[in-house]
Amino acid sequence: MILTGMVQYGVRQVAESLQQMTSVERVLEYTDLEQESEINKQPPPSWPTHGQVEFKDLSLCYDPNNPPVLKHLNITIEPSWKVGVVGRTGAGKSSLIGALFRLSHLEGDIIVDGIETGSISLEALRSKISIIPR
Repeated sequence: MILTGMVQYGVRQVAESLQQMTSVERVLEYTDLEQESEINKQPPPSWPTHGQVEFKDLSLCYDPNNPPVLKHLNITIEPSWKVGVVGRTGAGKSSLIGALFRLSHLEGDIIVDGIETGSISLEALRSKISIIPR
């Protein structure tokens, strides 16, 4: 009985050690990420005023060497519209949000109230836009 308890304790300690090492590996990977290019242009202080969002021929790739996960997307969301994005697993719901916040490589334009989001600083963009997950 004592030997069984010691083996269980040893297995638990090894599992916890592996879990901690996985966390360390992730932190090391994050420190090796490529810096996002910084644009210092600021939008007007009151931007966005109306809330029109337009995706023009937008394609999104998580890795430039792989095919896009969103392909040639064209959507216009008018001010005061309430929009829900629904779909099956893998349909691109999270990718659409990632594109809006410029979290991945984009081709095409996202225009919010007449300002192309790729032309302003990431800090300004991400501080002025929010989502409400449901």
